[in-house]
Amino acid sequence: MTDAGAMAGAAAAKGPIRLAVATDANMVEAALVVIGSALDHASRAVEVHFLGYDLEAAQRDRVRAYCEARGAALIYHEITPALFAGAEQQDPNISLVTLARMHLPRWVEGRITYLDCDMLVLGDLAEVQDADLAGQPLGAVRDFFVLDQLRKSPPRLAKLAHHQALFGRADVAGYFNAGLLVMDCDAIRADADLCARIGNASEASQYRYMDQDFLNLHFDGRVQYLPQAWNSIWGRDRLRARALKGLPWLPEAEKRPAAARLIHYTGPRKPWKRQSRLNALQRGRLPALLAWRRAARRILR
Repeated sequence: MTDAGAMAGAAAAKGPIRLAVATDANMVEAALVVIGSALDHASRAVEVHFLGYDLEAAQRDRVRAYCEARGAALIYHEITPALFAGAEQQDPNISLVTLARMHLPRWVEGRITYLDCDMLVLGDLAEVQDADLAGQPLGAVRDFFVLDQLRKSPPRLAKLAHHQALFGRADVAGYFNAGLLVMDCDAIRADADLCARIGNASEASQYRYMDQDFLNLHFDGRVQYLPQAWNSIWGRDRLRARALKGLPWLPEAEKRPAAARLIHYTGPRKPWKRQSRLNALQRGRLPALLAWRRAARRILR
């Protein structure tokens, strides 16, 4: 067998890259940018799990046509209001649709990589889907903003108070950002109590950061941490390098690679919204802003 044939065989043995996104009718185009950018860098077949809430038929058809044109398998999950029974939106910038990710272990076999819709993929998702999770059911990236506060001397306790109250302890270094999650659905489902508890949308919605806080609570001590490059907050490239250097206790595996493999456009000023390029430049966000817009023009044409 040739080297190329051996590599193809190994990829097939691992199965497709399973990617999940969740959106309502307002974010379909952003979701397509996530999917398209992931496909651009994928080293093997991709299976897209699209969690759609209140989408019009034309929008569903558009997603299906895009995936078919790019050779990606599409599995569409229709999200209904019953999934959010009793849930209340606490923050206008955090949609209840994000709660749908908590149900993935009930719908999917094996591993799946969930991505928020305000992201741009710059690397091969096979790297995180195939990562060694050291027997843990979840892979995620530590929250950069928490790490940045921890590197201060002394740590900025007032800024960390929410996370400390959430965990009920001073050590909050394990708090992760839920924008990217590698879920071992079989392992989660094997813990019937855990699988049932994380599906409680009503309870999850009561937290400040909704299901992100909720998932942090339920997976506390059961997370394998992935490199910071796989959840790189836009406009923070230089600060990230300085912050990680100032955290000698952080494993080197989480500091490499240095370059972003995925950009996360956190905050209300999303790249598809109108905003001043000068302001973006001053905040260090212009390169990331232009990267998203170039990708969107190509993917959505």
